[in-house]
Amino acid sequence: MPAQDTAASRLKTPGRTAGASSWRPRGQRRMPYRVPCRVRLVESTTGGVRTVNGQTLDISDGGVALELGVDVPVGTWVETLVPHPNGDPMFLCGRAIHSRRIMAASFEVGIEMAGDETSTFL
Repeated sequence: MPAQDTAASRLKTPGRTAGASSWRPRGQRRMPYRVPCRVRLVESTTGGVRTVNGQTLDISDGGVALELGVDVPVGTWVETLVPHPNGDPMFLCGRAIHSRRIMAASFEVGIEMAGDETSTFL
């Protein structure tokens, strides 16, 4: 008897869609964390510096997702200072590893952090 295609059987492979061969699960737990931030972007090829306002979206042991009004090229060095939930300042820095449009004028930028900046956060 052939297997039935039910909603329950499709849930066995979370996140997969037909033809999605590059899917892989996230390696780290993410925590939602939304706070406004000012972000310093350093272009990797020219060394040019630009400052933009945005907000954090979520944070994990190895990275942070930011919502910015500009598209950030992969490889750009990113620095920001955000408040820790206990009130202390928390400096986050690292390289942009992806950027995707999430609204007409907003981009989600994934930052892979250098060092252990968030190890005390989670």
